[in-house]
Amino acid sequence: MSIELDGVKLISHVRDPETGATKELRSVRNISIGERRIIVEHRVPGLEGGILQDLGRVPVRISFDGMIFGDQAKDGLEIIRSKFKAGQAFPFNSSLTGIAEVTQVLIEDLSVDETSSVSNGYRYSITLREYSLPPEEEEPPSQEEEAKESVDEASEDALTSVNYITGRVLDGNGEPVRDVDVKITWEGGEFSLKTDEEGVYRKDNLEPGKYTVTVDSPGYEDKKREVEIKSSK
Repeated sequence: MSIELDGVKLISHVRDPETGATKELRSVRNISIGERRIIVEHRVPGLEGGILQDLGRVPVRISFDGMIFGDQAKDGLEIIRSKFKAGQAFPFNSSLTGIAEVTQVLIEDLSVDETSSVSNGYRYSITLREYSLPPEEEEPPSQEEEAKESVDEASEDALTSVNYITGRVLDGNGEPVRDVDVKITWEGGEFSLKTDEEGVYRKDNLEPGKYTVTVDSPGYEDKKREVEIKSSK
């Protein structure tokens, strides 16, 4: 088993080549991996049942406790602490099942205590969050005309897709707006979405046809865009 944060190994055992005594020891325990998907049920007019919509996978959260001692212990922890203070994403590598595909993380929480029983020894607890690059930003709407242009540009992007509609909602300062209600209607019914932390919404696996997208957010009032999903045949 291996875990590395920005090249810092958190699991290792180094012995003195002459005496065989332990020079450095790094270990982790109480590993917890949180994975989930957002599933929303939409009621279908005229039917008793509903349609389940998969809004995608939530970034993985990884937490564990660790211990490290040896001459290089403090230097390794200082590298990790500096990343935490700066709020920067950095490389992550692990052989653990379920998180082997995670390559970039942010540190959500970090606590470090110096042990009194071992010289140059530290215990720590850390929580990591999987990091992915945000979607490419669109021009934010600062007034009504710019808001309309942003909706139209998103519509043009959707027209070139095969079977999905996506877009990004920004406020007047160019910041993403989360939990905004977005409705996609067509002759077969209606889909209700919400934007994620990056202001992005997306509906996949749409059938060919014409769709209308409305966004319930300041700057987008009464702005509708018509999107046609064309057959791939």
